[in-house]
Amino acid sequence: MKLDAPQNLFAAIERCDVSALEDLLAKGADPDEVDLHHYQSTPLAYACSHGDEAAVRALLDAKASPDAAAFAPPLVAATEYGFANLVTLLVKAGANVNAANESGASALWTAAANGFADIARCLVEAGAARDQADNDGKMPAIIAVENDHVALSNYLNDPDSYPAKHSFWRGSKKHARQAAEARRIQVIDKAMGRDVNDSAAAEPEWTFSGGIAKSQSATQDFPSVASSGNLELVKRMLDAGLDPDWTMFKGTPTALMLAARSGELEVVDLLLARHAKVNHRADKGLTALHMALFKPSARVHGPIVRSLLAAGADPNAPDDEGQRPLQRALTHAVPAFVQSLIEAGADPFIRDRAGRMPADWAPTDGKHADAIRKLLEAAR
Repeated sequence: MKLDAPQNLFAAIERCDVSALEDLLAKGADPDEVDLHHYQSTPLAYACSHGDEAAVRALLDAKASPDAAAFAPPLVAATEYGFANLVTLLVKAGANVNAANESGASALWTAAANGFADIARCLVEAGAARDQADNDGKMPAIIAVENDHVALSNYLNDPDSYPAKHSFWRGSKKHARQAAEARRIQVIDKAMGRDVNDSAAAEPEWTFSGGIAKSQSATQDFPSVASSGNLELVKRMLDAGLDPDWTMFKGTPTALMLAARSGELEVVDLLLARHAKVNHRADKGLTALHMALFKPSARVHGPIVRSLLAAGADPNAPDDEGQRPLQRALTHAVPAFVQSLIEAGADPFIRDRAGRMPADWAPTDGKHADAIRKLLEAAR
């Protein structure tokens, strides 16, 4: 059966259809389009996350900005899946090597977390800041050692001690190459309409001990596994007796928090069913409800917000600054979130430490301003 031609750049990338992509660009499609809802990306970042070098080159030829991003910049998206060839291509195209995603993770931080030594070296040599921490204050060298990439951490602390001929660089491309190959198989299987679960190579074999899971190409702690949406591995770790609120360090986000932020509804529902603490607080007083509203999509995060509230999430829980989930919902001007929170008992008129109310963050113009104003008036 012949498929209809892709109607937008994202669909063309998803289909691995470079000809359609080039045709859409020639007809005037915006190579820097920002989709905050369905794809939550830009075409270039989406192509990078799919490892599609031909699509990346076509977009760059069409003058796509190497830094245009919805949440993850193209360089971070390419790094996340180990696409070293795309990292090199983006660096040559002038990408900002220190651009970070919404959690503050730069490409170097992402390479360090995954043990992608060759990518980390490329970024360092391109001027990436080795002391640039994520939003939790962790620098690349720290996250590398936390994920058992000790030699990479040592390199990041002192690159001069690892010259080009150092034995460390032998086989340094292995982790990234394996991750990239697995991702491409997954992408192509999806484009061909095959069930990615039928492809053994697409999903690495994981082993786990306590809250740490390992595969050939990566090491992840339990919250990171939940954030990645690996429902089967989350279930296996819980079935083995792991506390659903396990974290490696006190004060760091739990699996429920990271799954809520990442938009992984099935993982969120599983963790809630296994009695994860829905009102647990991480550093800065954040709860899972705060994190679900970090940079939300109504389509992706709406059901998660409703699941958390149904499980007893406190809609008036303040963070350390006194800011509540409703304030985040109003900042993003999404009526569905505002309505869900108010119906669950959120008070728009509680003041934070600076004396501001959530209602103070309501939009005064834009297409949702009137709907939100009516919701707030009804809550008085």
